[in-house]
Amino acid sequence: GLFGLVNNAGVASPIGPTEWMDIEDFRRIMAVNAFGVIEVTLQLLPLLKRARGRVVNMSSVLGRVSANGGGYCLSKFCVEAFSDSLRQDMRHFGVKVSVVEPGFF
Repeated sequence: GLFGLVNNAGVASPIGPTEWMDIEDFRRIMAVNAFGVIEVTLQLLPLLKRARGRVVNMSSVLGRVSANGGGYCLSKFCVEAFSDSLRQDMRHFGVKVSVVEPGFF
């Protein structure tokens, strides 16, 4: 089994007002920050369940309180929601799910 998984990959650029972005800007950020987390987690869930392990997802304060930079905030809100859902799903298997939300110091 696998005792721990830390999903920590992330990209933030481009950052700017939403009207400056195009759909590909959003897709690039979501591909890494959201779908990357989901894909790696899904691949490793059988091992995590076997070990009754833990998933730690790196999010951001911007996953709770949005600011400009559209795509980044959107992707981190997705990590928050995925983590909350996964926590409920994995509770019965003894797999813990945590979220780290770094902010501005």
